Amino acid sequence: MPFKIKYKFEGDEEYFEVYVTYKQYKQFKKLPIVSECEVMTDDDQNLDDYKNEMQEALNYAAENDTSHIKKLSHPAPK
Repeated sequence: MPFKIKYKFEGDEEYFEVYVTYKQYKQFKKLPIVSECEVMTDDDQNLDDYKNEMQEALNYAAENDTSHIKKLSHPAPK
């Protein structure tokens, strides 16, 4: 499933956004001309808040409390 990234090339002043697959993202980040690159949510917010929330949920799950991680999850398609 594609997701949006925000990036800037070396020497550029402006940022660009594009949708990529995970494989494309890994290749993109390795390009020597890319100076900055970050994954964006659909509403263009940085994922830091989500990462922190997910880490907290993982900490609880390690203690057998799955309620937090289930709140962040969506049912998988059948």
